[in-house]
Amino acid sequence: MYHHPVLLDLSKLLIKNQDRYEAHDKAKPIIKQLCQDRDFLHETLRGCLHNPSLLQNANQLMIPLLNSGDIIISINFFCPIRDEIENITHDNIHHHGWRLLTTGVMSGDGYETINFIRGSHNDRAGNIVKLKIEEIYRHISGEPRFIDSNQAHVVFHNQSLCSTLAVWSADRIIATQSIKRRLERFPTVRKLAVKAIHSIGLNNVLKLNPLHGTYYHPEDGKIIQTKNYTKPFDGNREEILGCWFKFFEQVGFNSADFWGNLKKQAPLEAIPLINKLISNEPIPDVGIWGNPRRHFSKTQILQAIDHSVQSDAI
Repeated sequence: MYHHPVLLDLSKLLIKNQDRYEAHDKAKPIIKQLCQDRDFLHETLRGCLHNPSLLQNANQLMIPLLNSGDIIISINFFCPIRDEIENITHDNIHHHGWRLLTTGVMSGDGYETINFIRGSHNDRAGNIVKLKIEEIYRHISGEPRFIDSNQAHVVFHNQSLCSTLAVWSADRIIATQSIKRRLERFPTVRKLAVKAIHSIGLNNVLKLNPLHGTYYHPEDGKIIQTKNYTKPFDGNREEILGCWFKFFEQVGFNSADFWGNLKKQAPLEAIPLINKLISNEPIPDVGIWGNPRRHFSKTQILQAIDHSVQSDAI
């Protein structure tokens, strides 16, 4: 897979720093600059899309740029929902285990999100998860944001597409992630090894990130842990590619020569989008239908949080 030299340097900054919090703080101005650098972005996209499988396998609202052990860099998309209901969650409330995340807006008007106090998902009363709000805000261009490990948060669908550059790492040096990094040339072996470790219950011992127990949702006026949650694909290829190509339009990635060559290997769903892109015909910003299991309103969440606070006060 193609890796832009700047992203390799950014990954080294994170890998080599014993203090991962300090590393993310140092990464913020770099991420801010990269979010505004269209030459960097276009070169990165040309390198990634050189692999025809990227469009063929599009099923998530993200484009992977680099994956090295615990270090992940990607372009993430936050889009409208096709039934146009406002303030509906993009996904369940969740945290990322031991991962730290610094993210900057690359295109669009940003997105609405709620961050909860780190670790407050561990405060339970029976099946009630007593999350506590740290901040409700809109993530906008020019202001990179940081999300701590084990910090629950939730993002809401936009009225128009927004993209971010997301940079992840573990919150500390983890030996198993260094081993995983050495297996990058053998992805099948790496996947089988990780799957085997989880299946025999050694993920905690070997410090792998948890697969379960990290998702929550409002139900009957309270926040509870989501059971048996396996994150589904974000949408079918037609929905996802519609978001990808709206992003390409937003950032001016519309070279007729590049897309004319790529069209020969592109999936059928991409052909009309490529034609619109190179002819400067507006691409509809309709987003995805999404999965109803991941749809909750901001009102439901805030009312459930308020109910929990009132119960504590009694």
